[in-house]
Amino acid sequence: MRATILLLEDDVVLQDLLREVLQDEGYQVVAADNLPHLLEAAPAQADLLVTDLLVNFQMVGLQAIQEVRQAIGADLPALICTAALRQLEMLEPEIAQLRAQVLHKPFTIDELVDVVREALRPTEALCRTVGAESVPAEPHLISPFLRTSLV
Repeated sequence: MRATILLLEDDVVLQDLLREVLQDEGYQVVAADNLPHLLEAAPAQADLLVTDLLVNFQMVGLQAIQEVRQAIGADLPALICTAALRQLEMLEPEIAQLRAQVLHKPFTIDELVDVVREALRPTEALCRTVGAESVPAEPHLISPFLRTSLV
């Protein structure tokens, strides 16, 4: 059975690229450019949420995680893809509390595929940050703000 990935990305060009890459990897992708459309299109079950932090210049990523988990299930893994480093710093505690992984833009296709594969292995996945500097998945080598989410 193919894993279903929910994708929230307001940049339609990037959304199309991410959808294509993930579909080429064998995943079923439900994509939207805003949260109401994603919630409307979301199936009853999904395996992963990939969301931008800022959607249409609004801090919607964390809200998306909360609302999608409320609709689909609290254990749904979440991946935040963003270039908004200042906002990430401000939201570190909330991101850690939500147990969300972070992938810094710009990222490579290989980085995206690797992080998605890891996120879909819930017993092995650890919250970690990838992109600005790749971080090994060992808890003692993870950035301090994400390390708190592992405790």
